[in-house]
Amino acid sequence: MHTGLNRSMLDVGIGNLTKAIEYKLQEAGGFLVKVPTKTVKPSQTCPECGHQRKKELSFRVHICSECGATDDRDVAAAKVMLSWALGTNALNRGSQISTSAPQATGGWRQVWETKRQKPTPQR
Repeated sequence: MHTGLNRSMLDVGIGNLTKAIEYKLQEAGGFLVKVPTKTVKPSQTCPECGHQRKKELSFRVHICSECGATDDRDVAAAKVMLSWALGTNALNRGSQISTSAPQATGGWRQVWETKRQKPTPQR
C-alpha cells in the first residue's frame, strides 16, 4: 500500500522538477528531449558499440563484454542518451539513424513542437 503512495509522490516530485527544468530551458532558448528509457535502456547499453546486457544496480562501472569499453555506469548511460537525442547510431559513429516515421522519434517531435510555440519576449 505504501509503495503506491510513495511512487505517486515521487512521480509528482520528478514531474515538477522536469517542468521547472523545461521552463528554464525554454526561457534560455533551449528545449528538453525526453529519452524513452524503457526502450532505449541507457544503463544496459554500451555507448561505443551499442551492445545491450542486463546489469544489476550494484555494478557501478560499465565494462562492455563485446568491445571492452570501460566507463562509469552513469557516464556511459548519459552518452547513450545523448546519442539517442542527437539521432546518432553508436554502431556507426556520426551517422544519422534512418526512420520511416520521423514523427515517432521523441527528439524531433519535441523540437518541432517547441519551434511551433509562440516566442516569449526576452528580458
